[in-house]
Amino acid sequence: MSFRLPKFPMLTLFHNPSSDVSVQALKLLKAASVKHNFEIDLIQTKTQAPTHQQVSNIVEYLGNGSVEQGCRAILIPEAPKASTVSEVQKILDANPGYLRKPLVVDWNKGKAIIAEPATKVSEIVQDVGESS
Repeated sequence: MSFRLPKFPMLTLFHNPSSDVSVQALKLLKAASVKHNFEIDLIQTKTQAPTHQQVSNIVEYLGNGSVEQGCRAILIPEAPKASTVSEVQKILDANPGYLRKPLVVDWNKGKAIIAEPATKVSEIVQDVGESS
């Protein structure tokens, strides 16, 4: 007989603790996690960029099939312009602060949103944990 731990759904929040919007998004996610039974993977991104695989996935999710749209969505307006995932990765490796936050990702569902305003977190938590 084997024992397997239950697998809980998880959302990742790329978070800036000095941003009021990001702090509010975290509060809303914590409240929703109780109701919808999911865990939060909190990544504070002032000094740490997402991995290259994460960047690639997030660009795909934000762009809804358009790499160019995803490249624009993942970076703050003040960041250098990028039109490829490789360019985005180079920009974020050099300055993780160029990542738009709060950014919420559901890796299992292949979804990502910029939670600005923070109430947008409701868009991603509605179906967390439901079968695809």
